[in-house]
Amino acid sequence: MSQMILYCFPHAGGSDAMYRSWADELAPEAEVRVLGRGPWAGAGAAAPTGPEPGSVPALAVACAERLSGEQRPFAFLGHSLGALIAFETARELRRQGANGPHTLFASGHVAPHLPSPGPELAALPPAEFWHEVGLLGGTPTELAEHTELREAAEPRLRAEFRAAESYRYTPGVPLDCRIVALAGTEDDRAPVALADPWRLHTIGAFELEVVPGGHFFVADSRERFLDRVRSRLVGVPLR
Repeated sequence: MSQMILYCFPHAGGSDAMYRSWADELAPEAEVRVLGRGPWAGAGAAAPTGPEPGSVPALAVACAERLSGEQRPFAFLGHSLGALIAFETARELRRQGANGPHTLFASGHVAPHLPSPGPELAALPPAEFWHEVGLLGGTPTELAEHTELREAAEPRLRAEFRAAESYRYTPGVPLDCRIVALAGTEDDRAPVALADPWRLHTIGAFELEVVPGGHFFVADSRERFLDRVRSRLVGVPLR
């Protein structure tokens, strides 16, 4: 029997290591792979398929191109910015006529047609930028302690926030996969009331799961969060 692949799309400034560390907890129901980080390396290059380089649609095109030949069953899990990229990747796969995800876990982000509350970070001066990043959490602590590391990481991190903040939803036909929206009880950037409208973006099943914590409940309530994900992968029919 084939094993479900869970493709994870990291948040802005997120480490692949955090997502890869979920592998043991989600086995044997899923094989964890990280997607969505690689295309940032080419964010300054022209995207051959048209979207603005470094934008969410351009990243989704790059991810979809890597997945277009995938024959094994798979699911998507994206947190914060990653939820947008996962959503647009699913839409792009459909446009290509390729297999899409069985389930889309949209974590820590408002429904894509809604504006995100809170300040925009990408254009802030450095001191204010890092202050706001620190308040959000989810960024490695060593960045807060080492000036050189912050200076090296800042361009990519700003580019990732810029992609999220410049994203504009383009109306289209809803997906047909199951969507599970996950929201933190204390998340001011993606409150429960604004995560619930993810239900409008699928004609398939929809579930809303509320997890204790702020914007990075994926780390702060890791065990409970992964339990919610695992329970949706158990018993999924594998084609």
